[in-house]
Formats: sequence, C-alpha cells, structure tokens
Amino acid sequence: MSSSFQSCAYEGKKMKRFMKECMAVLLAGTMMLGISVSVFAAEKGTVSVTTEDTASKVKKTWNVAENGLFIDNEEFKFTLNYENADPIGTNETVQPKLGKDHFITKQVVITTTWKANAEGGESISAEIGYEKLFEDITFSAPGIYHFELKEEEGKNPNISYSKTSYDIDVQVIWDKIEEGTLKIGGIVTKKRSQNVTNDTEKKVPDAIFVNEPAEHRDFTISKTVAGNAANKNDIFTFTVLLDPNTTSGTYSTNYEKVMVTAGQEATFTLKHGEKLIIHNLPIYAKYTVTEKDSKGYEKTEIAINGDAKKTGKVAEATIIPDCNTVAYTNTNNVASPTGMILQYVPNVLLLVVAVIGCFIFFRRRRG
Repeated sequence: MSSSFQSCAYEGKKMKRFMKECMAVLLAGTMMLGISVSVFAAEKGTVSVTTEDTASKVKKTWNVAENGLFIDNEEFKFTLNYENADPIGTNETVQPKLGKDHFITKQVVITTTWKANAEGGESISAEIGYEKLFEDITFSAPGIYHFELKEEEGKNPNISYSKTSYDIDVQVIWDKIEEGTLKIGGIVTKKRSQNVTNDTEKKVPDAIFVNEPAEHRDFTISKTVAGNAANKNDIFTFTVLLDPNTTSGTYSTNYEKVMVTAGQEATFTLKHGEKLIIHNLPIYAKYTVTEKDSKGYEKTEIAINGDAKKTGKVAEATIIPDCNTVAYTNTNNVASPTGMILQYVPNVLLLVVAVIGCFIFFRRRRG
C-alpha cells in the first residue's frame, strides 16, 4: 500500500510539472501574440488635427447695407474637398478618412447671433478653428495632403457670397517611427488667385471670407390726387408686402415708424404729394402694394416705373436696376351746376326784356 501511495504521489508531481510547463508555454504565446498585435496596431496608427497643431482659423465677415438685414443664426456653409497627396520620402500616402469612410468632401458651418453681436453696426465677424474644420478626419500615413476650401452659395438675397477659395496643405510625418505613431508636421494655407503667381505671396495665416451686400435699390411709393372734387388733405391707407423668397430681414424707410419686414404686411398712409421710400431692396425682389382705402374717389390709377397709368389698386412688380416707383393717382370730379342755371335763362331774359319795355313805354308817355 505504501508503494502504491508513493506511485500516486509521483504521478501527481509529474502532472503538476506538466501543467506548469503548459502554463509557461501558453503565457509565452500570449505575450508573443500581444507583441504582434501591438506592432500591428502601431502600423495602423492615425493622427488628427488639433489646436496644438495650428492656430489657423476660418473667418467669416458679413457686411450689410443696413443693420436690419442681419439675421440671428444665419448659416454660412463651407466645403472642404480632398484633392490629392504628395509622398514624403518613399512612404506611400493613404487617402484620409472621415469617420470610417475614405474622405472626399465635408461641409462645415459658421453661425452666431449676428444681429445681436453687431450691436447696431453693419459689419460682424465670426470664426472656427482648423481643428473644427478637420474634425473627425484622420491620417494614417506620412505625406502632404492637399485640400480646397470654398464658401457655398447661400440663399439670402441681400448677400453677395464670397468667391474666394483656399488651398490647405497638411503635412503628416512620423512621430516615433519605431512605434508607428504619426504627427502633424505643419499646415499651410494659400489663397487661390489669378493675380498672384508667387507661391510665397499666396500664403496666408487664415482662410478669410468676406460677404458684401448684394446689389440693391430704393423703392418709392407716391400719392397724387386730382379732379375738381379732390382734397389734398385726404389720408389714404396702403399695405406693402415683400416676397420672403426674394427678400430677407427688415428694411428701413424714410418714415422712422415704418419698417418693412420680408413676408409681413406693413401698413402706412400717404396724402397728396407724399412718398414712402423703402431702402436697400435687392435687385429682383418682388413686392405687392395695395391701396386699402380710396376715400370714395371715382378712379384710382397706378403707374409702375414711369409706365402708362393703369386703373387698379394693386401693384405687383420686381425691383430692377433702373427706376423703381409706384405712383398712385386718385381722381375725383363732380358735375358742374351749369345745367341748373341754363334752364332759368329764358325766363330771366323775358323778365329783363319786359322791364326794359316797360321803362321805354312809360318814358315815352311822360314825354
């Protein structure tokens, strides 16, 4: 029994030694696997643009013809397009990614409370950093990566959108090549211009976009009364409506208390010889003017932009580069009382003749 027990003990030690050896092999294999995984991960290392890489910004300046044309939260959209890449040394470039997909194009927005920030002025600026412009874009290989940045044409009719565009070159280099890590070596911004040929002169610190007011004109609505029964002190009521698809914001007039907001009817009054002038309407803005109260005048006529008068109370037209006027003429006449006088003329003449005849008759008898 003792020898049987010793045999079992021996077998147990042998099993333990075998298990230890297996564990050692398994641990070594795991470590090797971990090393190879680490190396694999390092080879696939990526880098993104951060605030530490550049101080450059996308800057937007919005100029308006008058403060009322600012709109809070108006959005200005910019498109960043990937064009190509140049290799550094013998390293092959790899197309950047936006999220999980290969990057081709991306849109960013600049917005703020423009009107509130302008504080009554007619120019205001806002900006975003390049870290926001390149947000979620990653680079996985060294190279010089070329992008184009431009502003998209918006829909605000008061704005002449910027046609400027920029080249943005992002240099990606090895940070620690043995670990497979990358870093941003530098970012260069160059303004695209036909007038600049020297590459050094093209370089700018920021991508600046300036929007100027679109071409605009004043619009005049006038009132004239005519006729023998007209009253120059009569007050006529009008409304004007600006099409919200062709206008935007609030426009001032020559009357301090009258402001005209796109898409909202504005009411005003005019007397003979008075005019309402709406300022800074963009070319091709559509409007509707309506005379609401004609004061019983027998005829209302309208002349648009100096054309021939047409009978009516509603004027619909578009702002053009030349004259922009709507002239209202209200005519009121009454019939002359001449007909009433003429019907008594024969009797009056007979009476006069009779009086003269009597005078002559009695004068002769006295003679």
